[in-house]
Amino acid sequence: MVLKVVTIGAIVLLLGLSLLRGRFGTRLLGVSRTVLNVIYLAALVLTGVLAGVFEQWVLLGVVVVLLVLSGIEEILRRSAPKNAPAERASTRRR
Repeated sequence: MVLKVVTIGAIVLLLGLSLLRGRFGTRLLGVSRTVLNVIYLAALVLTGVLAGVFEQWVLLGVVVVLLVLSGIEEILRRSAPKNAPAERASTRRR
């Protein structure tokens, strides 16, 4: 029973960290996006290792999905053109 509660808590914590990696989280916590990304990836790796040790397969599956999504986000961010205009600028009315 205790492991179920810890597993659910870890999933909620990881999803919360995932949501805080954006602009809102950097302003709220007062740290850069890079620091939040490093903390998030470290939490994912640590949680994944502990989930494997304690045989919590649902938690391990959530960690793998979040790692894959994080990797896809990073690939898309790096492949975006550097000089692309901001999306907000195109929605302004004159």
